[in-house]
Amino acid sequence: MEKFFELFKKNLKTQRLELRILEPTIENAKLVWEAIKNENPNDFAFIHYSPKYDKPLPESLDETFETMKNYAEAFKFNGVLWYVFHDGELIGFHGVSYNKENDTVNPGNVWFVRSAWGHGFNHEIHNLLEKITFEDLKIHRMSRQCMANNERSQKSILSSGYHLDGRLREYAKLSDGKWTDHLIFSKLKSEYNNK
Repeated sequence: MEKFFELFKKNLKTQRLELRILEPTIENAKLVWEAIKNENPNDFAFIHYSPKYDKPLPESLDETFETMKNYAEAFKFNGVLWYVFHDGELIGFHGVSYNKENDTVNPGNVWFVRSAWGHGFNHEIHNLLEKITFEDLKIHRMSRQCMANNERSQKSILSSGYHLDGRLREYAKLSDGKWTDHLIFSKLKSEYNNK
């Protein structure tokens, strides 16, 4: 766990992106609020980035601040949460955690503003996470998840060499209150160099 935090719990860079850890302050909440306040919540059906995790996006600066505090607390002991910047602009959010019992890194809790979709940013982040996970930390397994009706995420995960491990039936609730299945994918260290 110490090695995980040493390599992950800091600001990182990919070819085009900066992954920054932002403390939950009102100034940082303003950065996030400015990035999301004009987004269409209907574009974020698979996200629960709100104070009570009951809607896709916060609807005010105060809710954004509360959300940042909730996520910081949730990631405090076994993970890290980055805010993703491209050309100095905040475009998203990406988390990663570590499960010591099964020696698994779990990326997740991801969103990007609509204008950042389709540019390969998430793929770029996962390439960095896989390098650190498998090459630097020699961790056994990396797991990814998505909701079963999130076809864009499924396609991205499968095209990155992950295997579908299973389906958790009616495991996740969408913002409209409907339940959906959750898919679990994995890649083993032994499969990393075979991509």
